[in-house]
Amino acid sequence: MDLTPSAEQEALITATADWCADNMPLEQARQRPIALWQELEAMGWTAMTAPDMGLDHATEAVVFAELGRHLAPVGLVPSAVAARWSPHAGKAALALLDGSLEGGMLRVFDPHGAVQALGLAGHLAATTELPRDLDGGPSLDPTASLARLDPAPPFEAIADPRAALHLQLLAAAFALGCADAARDMAAAYAKVREQFERPIGWFQAIKHICADMAVRCAVARSQLYYAACALDAGADDAAFHIASAKLLADQAALENGRANIQVHGGIGMTDEAYPHLCLKRAHLLTFIAPARRDILLGDAA
Repeated sequence: MDLTPSAEQEALITATADWCADNMPLEQARQRPIALWQELEAMGWTAMTAPDMGLDHATEAVVFAELGRHLAPVGLVPSAVAARWSPHAGKAALALLDGSLEGGMLRVFDPHGAVQALGLAGHLAATTELPRDLDGGPSLDPTASLARLDPAPPFEAIADPRAALHLQLLAAAFALGCADAARDMAAAYAKVREQFERPIGWFQAIKHICADMAVRCAVARSQLYYAACALDAGADDAAFHIASAKLLADQAALENGRANIQVHGGIGMTDEAYPHLCLKRAHLLTFIAPARRDILLGDAA
């Protein structure tokens, strides 16, 4: 299995990175333009996973990792899954459901303009319609608003188990991108922040932190690419590889987020600095289709 991105995939990564740098700078992460979602739709990212597009999961993974590196709206993940597996068109918010298909509390992230919410109910992906005027307030992740519905409206499960795997794969890609963002931020700061008339990156302790961050990203990226290819190939162990990718990507995002704040020192956790955004996004992503213990240990039926 060749895990090297193709020339077409490399071109997509470059185009995505260039557009995101111009239109989703990190300094706007807390207050992004209202028209951003329409611009994302115009670029095709909200519907790139639709069946008629014919795009494989490996290409989706590399593009979503780049979107995650710029802390793109978290609603892109459920919207992409809904575009492939749900008959309903339009934006899908991220659903975190307490309980089964009915009852419990529903937490809806990035609800503005969404016509439905998508998340996991048990081991299957499921959708529910949302009120048209639903809007949210502050959440754990400052880049994603949160609305609560209690009790939760009834959900409709997507019978195909690949929908849940797709959700987990794209969430892992977003987590990898988050880890990449923290790594890049720490390395850039280590080059310009000086102590004892030297950039702090000159000191071995900082070098080791940044090197560990790079290794975490490389390991998580390799597993993500393999998992995406396994899903494309319809491999029997695709669920195991996707769960492994999610676990490694979540760990990389969390540990790199903490290390990034450590490299920045005291300012890293302040509101005017950006390192804390990566860590908070990493924490939110851990709640999206987390890796199941029974699958990782080979106990799933």
